[in-house]
Amino acid sequence: MARQDIAIDVNYGELETTDNIAGKALYPFTLLESPAGLDDEHYAYGEILVPEGFERRYAAHAGFHTLIPYTPVYKELRVRLRCEGGRDEAFIRNPLDGSIWHLVALESYEGPLAVLLSAYRKVNAASRYHLLPCEGYLALYSGAETDARIRPSLAQNERLLLKASAGNLYQHPTTGVALIDFLHGNFENTGLAERLLKEFTDDGMIIHNASMNSLTGELVLEVTEKDG
Repeated sequence: MARQDIAIDVNYGELETTDNIAGKALYPFTLLESPAGLDDEHYAYGEILVPEGFERRYAAHAGFHTLIPYTPVYKELRVRLRCEGGRDEAFIRNPLDGSIWHLVALESYEGPLAVLLSAYRKVNAASRYHLLPCEGYLALYSGAETDARIRPSLAQNERLLLKASAGNLYQHPTTGVALIDFLHGNFENTGLAERLLKEFTDDGMIIHNASMNSLTGELVLEVTEKDG
């Protein structure tokens, strides 16, 4: 099997990341018609269906995930949490005021920070959110967790070996072709061919062909892994 590794942008030395939502249960969300007697001028209202026994986990401040589709409504959002399988009035109460409504807001040092429902996609473009219980409101976070991107590493290893000079890689201080040192040379009289063969062989790769592009000066290699 071909080797895999954490993906790096070799040109800039930056770690490539991806959003990871694996293993996250997304509880269903429904946008409601404005309930009678409530402030529908400033707030939109929604309902999130949660499983029985959910309140124990909710009270532990673990938070939960939901999908709230983009809605062009320029109001803040209040939600109620209805327990699945319970009575129609089996809602989780807001510990601050005892009501069934929880304001959804951004968290700040000063407390809840207002965010309009239409602006939620700035938090997560895929409309997946993590709601974290705070004092009287639900703090809105992206439902994705940043994770390192993993991919086949042959091309990446090749480029890193060519760019690295001895001493660049702390775990392998003698490793590296240091191609820049051969910038104006050629295969015959600079020792580049021998350096390439040694470094790539030591790293478990086989060079089948190597050539220099006469127009761009780019080194072109045909490489495979020994066990690939």
